[in-house]
Amino acid sequence: MRTRWFLRNGLVATLAIGGLAAGVRAQSQSRAVFVLNNVSDSITSFAIDEDGVPTRLATVPTSDGPIAAAIAPDGRHIAVTHGTIDDVSETLQIFSVASDATVALVLSTLVPDAPLGVRWLTSEIVAVTETDFGGNNFIRSYRFDARGRTLEPVDARNTGGFNTDLVTHPSLPLVYAQDSLGNDVRWFEFDSAGALTPRGTLSTGGIFPLRMARTNGGTMLYAAGGISGGGTNVLGLAMDAEGDLATHPGSPFMSPGDAPAYLAVSSDDRYLFVGHGGDATIGTFAIAPDGSVAPTGFVFDVGLQGTIGDIEVLGEYLMVTDESTAGDGVAGLYSFRIKDNGDLTAVDAIVDTAGVRPETIVVWDPPTPGDLDGDGDVDFLDLLALLAAWGTGSAGADLDGSGTVDFLDLLILLAAWTG
Repeated sequence: MRTRWFLRNGLVATLAIGGLAAGVRAQSQSRAVFVLNNVSDSITSFAIDEDGVPTRLATVPTSDGPIAAAIAPDGRHIAVTHGTIDDVSETLQIFSVASDATVALVLSTLVPDAPLGVRWLTSEIVAVTETDFGGNNFIRSYRFDARGRTLEPVDARNTGGFNTDLVTHPSLPLVYAQDSLGNDVRWFEFDSAGALTPRGTLSTGGIFPLRMARTNGGTMLYAAGGISGGGTNVLGLAMDAEGDLATHPGSPFMSPGDAPAYLAVSSDDRYLFVGHGGDATIGTFAIAPDGSVAPTGFVFDVGLQGTIGDIEVLGEYLMVTDESTAGDGVAGLYSFRIKDNGDLTAVDAIVDTAGVRPETIVVWDPPTPGDLDGDGDVDFLDLLALLAAWGTGSAGADLDGSGTVDFLDLLILLAAWTG
């Protein structure tokens, strides 16, 4: 009976307090980019307008040497890890994200050295690498309590001899970890509590895997090969329906650039972008239906060797950091429009990050509020999902970030109703 009343009268109710519901959501309500400034120890947030132009919002201090970052699936928190000369522990910080994309520090704690990779598994579980070249490496999971501002260790699993990157599957509870010393990729299943279960290991032969990127459809995982095997390799690993990996028949794929180091996949899975550490170029590769890739010939030269800080896709744009003014006198954040043929066109001049050595990029593209099943619509199926989570702290259905799925979350969903 109540459900029918809500469906019939939801528009009136949401119009009455829609401003309240919109105001309490703790995530950026528009596209945003966050950049770590490694030397000046800060994180800078940018608003991205409909033309892809970045506007710098604010720069907030971090601990010493911010090196890796990841945003939670619900967009409410960013985890930042650090790298210093300490060989025992390093700082992990968590920042909250406001609706205007500014950030504020909410937690700072120590984790085992060195946390070179970080990834949120859910909006409450964050995974961090314990990286030790030639030693025992681990993926460690932690439960983050946003209300209590605490971080509790949950589980740890061995990841080989040099694990520096983590990637999650787009739809399955799986996380992938590369080992560039043992030349393999391992993957683990995780549950809602953060427990990790090993699922498989795939050798990458004579090519060591560095940074990874997967397709949004969950069919391919790519890994940059760095200087290994001649310094021109991009690994291609096929994902099956269960998320298990197998070497693509055409792998490794050859790049005309020097030392592939950074990877990003276009939002439509048509292109793979490869940043190179040796010649500081970013090349576009076309992704075939079978997952194989081939260079398109489109290349952007960032500048001096080793000056690419990071690359990330945000919708129809590619974000790039140039970490040094050496050679060309510029450093900061580039925004490129991805053309239909894969070419890159700068939407504006490079933007200063108000920091020194801008490197790691985190992007945020807000989903439709209330689209709990991710099908692009807010309809009866989303309502059922919210009602099933009623009274719980489910992050997916807790649309206002209050910690409980309740009446205000229902109002937000109804305000976005498309039927």
